[in-house]
Amino acid sequence: MEINLDKINKIYFVGIGGIGISAVAGIAHVRHFLVEGSDATEGEIVSDLREHGITVHVPHDASHINEKISLVVRSVAVPDNNPEIVRASELDIPVITYPQFLGLLLEKKIGIGVSGTDGKTTTTAMIAKLMIDGEKDPTVVLGAKADFLSDNWRVGESEYLVFESDEYRRAFANYHPRIAVITNINLDHLDYYKDEADYVSAFVDYVKGMPEDGLLIVNAEDENCQHVAENFSGRVVSFSLNGGADYTATNIRVEDQKQLFELWRDGELLEEFELPLPGKHNVADAVAAIIVALETGVNLDVCRQSLAEFKGVWRRFERLGKCGRSEVIADYAHTPDAVSRNITAAREFYREGKILVVFQPHQYNRTKNFFDEFTASFAGSDKVIIPDIYFVEGRENPVDFDVSGKRLAEAIASQGVDAIYGGNLQETENKIRELAKDFDLILILGAGDIYNVAKELVR
Repeated sequence: MEINLDKINKIYFVGIGGIGISAVAGIAHVRHFLVEGSDATEGEIVSDLREHGITVHVPHDASHINEKISLVVRSVAVPDNNPEIVRASELDIPVITYPQFLGLLLEKKIGIGVSGTDGKTTTTAMIAKLMIDGEKDPTVVLGAKADFLSDNWRVGESEYLVFESDEYRRAFANYHPRIAVITNINLDHLDYYKDEADYVSAFVDYVKGMPEDGLLIVNAEDENCQHVAENFSGRVVSFSLNGGADYTATNIRVEDQKQLFELWRDGELLEEFELPLPGKHNVADAVAAIIVALETGVNLDVCRQSLAEFKGVWRRFERLGKCGRSEVIADYAHTPDAVSRNITAAREFYREGKILVVFQPHQYNRTKNFFDEFTASFAGSDKVIIPDIYFVEGRENPVDFDVSGKRLAEAIASQGVDAIYGGNLQETENKIRELAKDFDLILILGAGDIYNVAKELVR
């Protein structure tokens, strides 16, 4: 379907409360399209959009769709039988997905896309902040809120558009960025991809769609990233924490709840950097962001100063406050690697402290397919609580329902970790409050509604 945005007047967004689609709706509004939308429920994002003057209906209803609408953009989570989608089809109004619409926005921009299994949001935010501070004035589409943005999006006047390039259902096939960052490639989304080869092939196809003069920035320590890079005909720049790359971070150390590291390029020391976030994975993300900033002309000193001020983003090692004497930190971690990295990172900043980890598994399919990997991910925790699995609407299959939070807790305990089953969210919150006095840090992990518990703990 050929869509020319120059001929579009009014755009209706179905599922506008999603973190990604809300960003492009906001950008469309600022760019003087008539924007309207709907969502299933009220929420913070819906309220934010209304504050910008965007009409948002709750819930979905076919009566909202009329002939004045030129284009309907749907969240990938919205089913085909949604009444607004059905009505749009009856009226012959073009319907496209959020990734397809973002692809249209990229057509007249220099796209800077960040993909990878983990680290997309943090790396995208770092790039955005470095480029804003470097006066490159980019447009930004971010999958979370950050303190340096008033929303999770930004409309800049320059030719750059910085965005998250999501691999789920091959969404990033719609994007053809001039600069692409791949943080890592670890198998995920087995409700869609057949196996690891199928998953990696999506990244290969993605980079093949980049322009010939494109730049691919990849993790030299990730074999899958290296395989993808071998299939790219343009320029490749690699980064590493252990040498053997174009850019390498060395002498990584923790001082006063900050990480310090030296950045080398082709054997030459460039600068020492400071990062207020724990975890070597965040150092790797920072190096990738610095490479993008330098490639787009941002001054090295600006990069150093900007990174030192980076406080992270919403639900990425987010410091929320205290529950009694315990600090509460929340993170979106929902893969085994991300869980393990967050616990390791927390231990770096709380060396002598006691850490209570609360992990809400996200999706039955993911929990079942990576059960053994999750079981082994909790080393370094003093105690673990596993609540019920978060049910992901539209992505679950009854054949996966033989797995449970209780089973996962028992399997973790069998590895010698003090782990208990938390039950539902209210029961889990009650258990956390009972235990909080014995811990220095409560680390809340998961991509589901466990974040609501984290917020309640610090009220």
